[in-house]
Amino acid sequence: MAAPLAVPITRTAQLADDKSRPTKTESVAAILTRCKTSLIADWLKRAKTARELNHLHLSDDQRTGHLPKLVDDIVARLASSDLTNKDSDAAASSAAIEHGKLRKTQSYTSGMLIHESRILQVTIFGTLQKNLSLLDFNLLLPDVMIIADEVDSQLTQTMDSFTNAAPKSARAHLVETEGLIAWDEKNSKRRR
Repeated sequence: MAAPLAVPITRTAQLADDKSRPTKTESVAAILTRCKTSLIADWLKRAKTARELNHLHLSDDQRTGHLPKLVDDIVARLASSDLTNKDSDAAASSAAIEHGKLRKTQSYTSGMLIHESRILQVTIFGTLQKNLSLLDFNLLLPDVMIIADEVDSQLTQTMDSFTNAAPKSARAHLVETEGLIAWDEKNSKRRR
């Protein structure tokens, strides 16, 4: 006689026990808003275990301080985008700009910033996967496109501010060097 099959508890049955989950479909923006705290906790867990990021000794707040506003910016973009114009609504993100400046002072590299952004996308998509049974599938693909575009826009702004946020000593050196070059050019013309 064959052994009886063990039937695992389905993911749907597990979700049914979670009373915090609404019973109707939700937009991606609503899910990200509802799950923001757990999304940030998941991001932090991934960031702490990423060998590209875990060698810096930063507090949890120093690692995640920028995330609530970045997630809010994504949610705002999802809520305000017109279906026909979804790829051109990226706006300036003060959180992304400040994040780049802060990471410069924390000895990050550009590669580390890119890795952080990748972790954010993976974590957002993981959050959506966990809530798959609640998603409004009519808007899922356009919303995923908006998320990818917004996270890329935030990364661009972060990288721009990171690149332009030269340490004061380097900036002072640049000004001094430019001043010497200008002085040298002026005086070399007089000698001719």
